[in-house]
Amino acid sequence: MTYSVAPRWMFLAYALVLLISFSGCKKKADELVVTPDIPKDKPFLPRLDIATTGNAPINSTDTYVTATISIDGLGIFDNYKGSAQIRGRGNSTWSFPKKPYKFKLDENKGLLGMAAEKDWVLLANYLDGTHMLNAVAMKTGQLLNLPFTNHIEPVEVYLNGQYQGLYMLTEQIEVKKNRVNVGNEGVLVQLEQYYDEPWKFRSAAYRLPVMVMHPELTNAEELVPIKAQFEQMETLVARSDFPNNNVLDFIDAESVADYFLANMLTDNRELNHPKSTFMHKTKTGKWSMGPIWDFDWAYAFEKTQRHFSTFDQPMLWSPASDGTRFFSQLMAVPAVKTAMKQKWADFKTQKLPELQAYVDDYALKIEDARARDYQKWETREFRF
Repeated sequence: MTYSVAPRWMFLAYALVLLISFSGCKKKADELVVTPDIPKDKPFLPRLDIATTGNAPINSTDTYVTATISIDGLGIFDNYKGSAQIRGRGNSTWSFPKKPYKFKLDENKGLLGMAAEKDWVLLANYLDGTHMLNAVAMKTGQLLNLPFTNHIEPVEVYLNGQYQGLYMLTEQIEVKKNRVNVGNEGVLVQLEQYYDEPWKFRSAAYRLPVMVMHPELTNAEELVPIKAQFEQMETLVARSDFPNNNVLDFIDAESVADYFLANMLTDNRELNHPKSTFMHKTKTGKWSMGPIWDFDWAYAFEKTQRHFSTFDQPMLWSPASDGTRFFSQLMAVPAVKTAMKQKWADFKTQKLPELQAYVDDYALKIEDARARDYQKWETREFRF
């Protein structure tokens, strides 16, 4: 079997590449779409201050530090000040000089216009010279109507009074009313090569690294029904009569199509491993793909260590990899292929102009902050 994507899909990623590339070119202000309610006499971006108790360092992804979080919303968003617990986050990203963080507020609170919950994430984007890649990916997911897609707001972060650079504030992926709303008896799993959560299993047919993010389990017996539900679906994908069996009774074709399109448009190849790949279901519902997450290594970066460097490789390119074998099968489902074709036709005619406006707007908002971040870290200066 050949594990590849038909060549006609290869051009999809170019759409976002062109949008982001053009946003990096110098334009006159009147050529850009500008958020109308940003005061012209103030900075574009909110400021987020982290003040740890006793100026304690944040040097672990496991141990929380007590802190006060303060946000100046510039009159555009509500200001905020409150107690929190904060720690480092990420796998490879935690090893970089500019650190990403997760913080937990003492109360459910909406920040920068996002829905109220306690847990929040600050993405550092150390690899991303544009400081736009995750934001554009999330906007793409929203325009594709992918359920539970995160929102992104750029902020400039200070830690104990010291400038840390340009970050993205976003929601923590978790099962909550205002996050992944599948109910207390629903399931959220992450397919992740790092395989570093306490409750996890390797699936029977494809050896997928499945980590259970919800519900919170207390013993191995509670893992059994979740594993059985996942493998019921997976076994149908692996059977010789696939795709002419009842696999679509157990996985939602529309969500698979939307998820593939979001990853194609951003040239994200994490599905091959797989990494950062979430799936969810309600208690009695089908498995659905999402939410989308983590586009640091998208836009062709994974193969070349340089964003936008090549588009001559299909999204599913590694036939020996567990994720490639599983997701190549799903891409062969006729209902998925039909949905992808229709969704792309609708997207390019109805949604692409809105995405282009978002890219231009976001690029203008962060322009000065991106320069300050580069002065601080001297990271990858992006060349278009």
